[in-house]
Amino acid sequence: MSLVELHELFIKFKLHGARNSKATIYNYRKIFDLLLQFDHSITLKDLQEETLIKFLEYLNTRQRKVGKEQIIRTYKNSSIAMVRSRLNVFFNWLLERNCLNVNPFEKIPYPEVSYTDRRAFSAKEFEKICFVVNTKIQWSNLLVKKRNSAIIMVLTFTGLRKEELLGLQLFDIDTTGKFISVRGETSKSKRSRIIPINSALIPYLEDYLIFRKNYSAKSFWVSGVLDRDLTEHGLKHLINLLTKHSNVNCHLHRFRHTFATNYYKQTHDIVGLKKLMGHRSLKMTLSYLRSLPDEHTVEQIEKISIDEFI
Repeated sequence: MSLVELHELFIKFKLHGARNSKATIYNYRKIFDLLLQFDHSITLKDLQEETLIKFLEYLNTRQRKVGKEQIIRTYKNSSIAMVRSRLNVFFNWLLERNCLNVNPFEKIPYPEVSYTDRRAFSAKEFEKICFVVNTKIQWSNLLVKKRNSAIIMVLTFTGLRKEELLGLQLFDIDTTGKFISVRGETSKSKRSRIIPINSALIPYLEDYLIFRKNYSAKSFWVSGVLDRDLTEHGLKHLINLLTKHSNVNCHLHRFRHTFATNYYKQTHDIVGLKKLMGHRSLKMTLSYLRSLPDEHTVEQIEKISIDEFI
């Protein structure tokens, strides 16, 4: 069986056996495609340390499209770690089935990853985004305006992932009971969870629902043109418009970072944040807190008192 065929079996196992999310499956395919771009005829026998070293070299020397240009850009350690982790899962799967005798990454040092870039929106950036949604862009109709405004606020007040946001149905949001149900089948972690709705979010949801009431689509978010669900393409179009008109990088995942950073800064509740984010480990939750400003640690240091020592 070829390596490509084995990878397809791996994908089926992860999709139907392990029940990984579509986003995770997409990433497995994307990284394996990189390996095939490096060597389209690669076989099981080629999965050696030497081959993987050459593959990592290839990643740092190949041309990549950045904007409208094709340039050579060295991969960050975090990007190399991501590529490696996706392939490592596949290699370990092969090991467990005796297709490999040793993982080719076994003796290759794992890259040191330090997340220092700010991912959460600053107050000024978020203000620009809200201005663009509510004032600057002339939307096709009021439904679209109310929907887009509600989407931005839901992302900011809940930290939902893209798949979770698009997977919401009408019965998942209870503005009276003030909670949002995230169903396991829409979540990356495959775990269902309940997210309380902040009171400040209620008016945005209720305003949107007034204009949405005549739609029969099951999804909570509907297209502004036809009576159908808002698609991933439609959401991407919204994010691109926000980026263009606000001059702020409005990458969807930045809203999740913004929620995590502000929730922790104002509550210091790391366990609650882990639960709200739908994470399996605190390590993953902590990776979202890199945007905490230095002033936050200064404030916490000032709270230390000898009188309160254990």
